[in-house]
Amino acid sequence: METPRENNEVVPNDVKEGHFAIFSVNPKEEPKRFIVELHCLTNPSFLKLLKQAEDEYGFQQKGVLEVPCSAAELEKILGASALHTEDWIA
Repeated sequence: METPRENNEVVPNDVKEGHFAIFSVNPKEEPKRFIVELHCLTNPSFLKLLKQAEDEYGFQQKGVLEVPCSAAELEKILGASALHTEDWIA
């Protein structure tokens, strides 16, 4: 079930306060969804990955943030910070 927000956006229930959803996107594998704690936004390796996403996709993304890397690479960067992952098929 999803929770409506004041601005009519809907946030999935597995994205708790202090977290955000992100997809790893790699042409060699299916996208993988991660729920990440906000404190990861101070991780230098994660910030480099966000810069790569900006360079590749720009700021026009809508919905869940996508980063250009494999799920294994993102898991390594996040370490124990990723609360939940699941396969996602478009």
